[in-house]
Amino acid sequence: MAPLPLLAALAALVPAAAAPESTFVLSTFRGDTIQTATLTCDPAGGLHPSPDAACLALSDVDGQFSGLSTGEALCTLEYDPVIVRASGTWRGEARVFEAEFPNPCVMRAETGPVFDF
Repeated sequence: MAPLPLLAALAALVPAAAAPESTFVLSTFRGDTIQTATLTCDPAGGLHPSPDAACLALSDVDGQFSGLSTGEALCTLEYDPVIVRASGTWRGEARVFEAEFPNPCVMRAETGPVFDF
């Protein structure tokens, strides 16, 4: 049996598992369809299909969803509205975001990979 001081010393050497600093619940609403995904950053993960790309996009704007934009799309004028919502924390700071876009193409152009699930 190992002495208690030795166990305490070993426990001090093992880093504690920290909760992710950035965690979001993301939702899209399109007609009668609702989709949700979780996203964690630092490290990237969750149930988002592209967590690395989504976290990189958020990192580029310091977690400010309103700053997201790819500016790389030619979208039609089709009206098929999409509402997106995000709530959670970015590096310990609370973030809430909601926006409506005229169609999924515009949504992707304005939010990049973050709501593309």
